[in-house]
Amino acid sequence: MVQWATGAVGRAALRELIENPDFQLAGVLVYDPAKDGVDAAELCGLPTPAGVAATTDKDAIVALGADVVVHAASKAHAVETNAEDICRLLAAGTNVITTTSYNHLPTYGADLEAEFADACRRGGTRFHAAGENPGFMFERLVTTVTGLSKDIDRIDLYEAVDVSGIDSRPMLVDLMGMARPPSDVSADSPIIAKLDMAYRQALGATADVLGVTLDEIAVSVDCITIDRPIEIPIGTVEPGLVVGQRFSWTGRYAGRDLLAIHEEWVLTRDLPEWGQSPLAEGQKAPLIRAVIKGTPSFELQLDVGWDGAAPPGFEGANPGHLMIAMSAVRAIPYVLAAPPGIVTAPVFGAIRLGP
Repeated sequence: MVQWATGAVGRAALRELIENPDFQLAGVLVYDPAKDGVDAAELCGLPTPAGVAATTDKDAIVALGADVVVHAASKAHAVETNAEDICRLLAAGTNVITTTSYNHLPTYGADLEAEFADACRRGGTRFHAAGENPGFMFERLVTTVTGLSKDIDRIDLYEAVDVSGIDSRPMLVDLMGMARPPSDVSADSPIIAKLDMAYRQALGATADVLGVTLDEIAVSVDCITIDRPIEIPIGTVEPGLVVGQRFSWTGRYAGRDLLAIHEEWVLTRDLPEWGQSPLAEGQKAPLIRAVIKGTPSFELQLDVGWDGAAPPGFEGANPGHLMIAMSAVRAIPYVLAAPPGIVTAPVFGAIRLGP
């Protein structure tokens, strides 16, 4: 096994690859020159050396001929670069499970989908895109529940996250648009461009499971301010600045809204002006909620968090990063058992809407 990249998600996956006796770690690819030559265990906070040194040399990793690469390169890297790396590994005979993206290749277009399929064919390998959202929550969890319905009218998936703990102003303010004037927040915001492809893929993959093709996907943004200052790690957020945002991607089918993903970020749990705060005081975050309208209707709520302090090795980490990493590692035996090609996790019993 090889771990490709050791950011927040990659470190969590690397730790499991080392600790789980079912796996044998063969290599680690890192982007940061400061990590070059560092033992894999040290990179993920384990006390006992793993005996595998990290490298920045992609050629050396490809030459290992490993069974599987868990690919967790940051989404901040160019999409084309990630695709080239993945296809190179696949063509060389190494199976790839990625958490970067590519959950629904048709969303990217026929050309890229053909490149991945051709790389699998040449290498006799398998490609699978894992992840929490996109990857699991909508395409697998919610669609499985639709198998209990006679019919469905609409599905909404909400993910609420308290982002007040982010201590990077460039990330929280400049990119994410929090603590800025409401006029700065729109569907043209930089963060929308960063998230757009991921959520379009989730909607497209979910529609595939339901047996339909969406007619269009609309993007909308809502934000809220409050009339008092609040204190967060980066400083004071003055009254009138954005303390909550809701981004929505809505897929239309047969003249109606059918599928929607809503990403909700808050800097405070006290948002009475928003009608109902996405997160109540004391509630774990992220909070994931699915609303399925149909016959019958369902509402699911998934609270995610640590029970008390973060476990050893995950201090200061977001539980969501661990969820994403585990979705990739847990997929390994299933991907290896599948025929060569692009591997999609099956959903048993989901409702089929038909044409």
